[in-house]
Amino acid sequence: LWLVNIVMPELAEHLGRKPSVFGGWLTGAMNAVREAGHELVICATEPLADVLCSDVSGVRYYIAPSSSIGEMEAHFQAILNHETPDVVHIFGTEFEQCMAMANCADVERTVVQIQGAMTLMKDVVCAGLPARLCRDNPLHKLLRRLHKGGQSIDLQRQSFERRAAVERQVLKSAKYVFGASAWGNAVAKSVNPDCITFDCNLILRDTFYSDERWSQETCEKHSIYILFSYPIKGFHKFLEALPKILRQYPDTMVYVVANQLPIRHYTGIKRLIQDAAPDYNWLIQKQIEKNNLQGHLKFIGHLNEVQVKERMLKSNVFVSASALENQSTSLGEAMILGVPSVASAVGAIPEMIDNGEDGFLYPFEEPKKLAEAVCKIFSDRDLALRFSEKGHAHAAQTYDREKNGRNLIEMYQTIANAAKEREI
Repeated sequence: LWLVNIVMPELAEHLGRKPSVFGGWLTGAMNAVREAGHELVICATEPLADVLCSDVSGVRYYIAPSSSIGEMEAHFQAILNHETPDVVHIFGTEFEQCMAMANCADVERTVVQIQGAMTLMKDVVCAGLPARLCRDNPLHKLLRRLHKGGQSIDLQRQSFERRAAVERQVLKSAKYVFGASAWGNAVAKSVNPDCITFDCNLILRDTFYSDERWSQETCEKHSIYILFSYPIKGFHKFLEALPKILRQYPDTMVYVVANQLPIRHYTGIKRLIQDAAPDYNWLIQKQIEKNNLQGHLKFIGHLNEVQVKERMLKSNVFVSASALENQSTSLGEAMILGVPSVASAVGAIPEMIDNGEDGFLYPFEEPKKLAEAVCKIFSDRDLALRFSEKGHAHAAQTYDREKNGRNLIEMYQTIANAAKEREI
């Protein structure tokens, strides 16, 4: 039985919804379990009035109401009692539904999976940001009412701290942890030295296992692919590097995975309030305006897996500028396609790139090094080709679908067999 944080794509389609573009790697793991002949039950939570249950393509799905921890525990306990799973796999450690499932599932049959490592991420919410953005201001509330949205960095930090507290409680009570990387396992051990960890990598989305590869002949020269979301993803640090790239390559175009350009052109009192109570979008706006970057950024929305693949294959370079990451599936997808990649040397990222051999790593706090790395790939065709070929080989080994699927099943069998032996 799985607990996941999204409604799985095939269930969304069954319910007539548009599938989420997030958490796509779950589909690869789901297919591995099904192909191994195991029965699978998948739970998620949403603000519903009652539990929804539906069988789709041999998988039983539940959506439980996302309410208080106590109420979620009651729903989960009823599902567990009905399904009697051999193993419970909780995807994520930082959400209240994760704690609720951990509280009522048999610890001897439960493995929790670290996704974001909030225990450490809470400390880097403000990484590379001006101090005034990290202090909440009463005017933030007024500004949010005026434009009906937005969140101060301080509120984001508080949210991460709450999630970190949940994560620590979940990890401390866990017997088995799937860290998704050596770094993730080390984070788990730092919280709970007695937990048992597993060495198992993730499975990417199906479309990235095709034979299509990046080519210098068909990519858009001097183009960059990067994600933009919350501050930890480091888009503000990338924008510090971009003017340095443009000085050498003024035709550079950046394709940003985000819904829309996060700019609000206020005038009058709203502009005064925004400047007095800045948020993250304010910083992005200031950086773009100061350096005249508007013509070099295309915000392309959140793409489905086919669109992601197409855009990556057209890009000259993939950039991950995060302040902290566990295993980055976006970086893994870019590398397995052969897209030359540059990434900040944080968290588990150094496990994914051998610096100078199959990509470039750089210190998060040094955007100059990021700019230099991108420009080297732009200028050196032989280097770009070597990164493409070796990056693909590295990622193909890391994300070997068959091997990782076997390891996932072996992890489940290890947990189930140990539980059976204790019951004898």
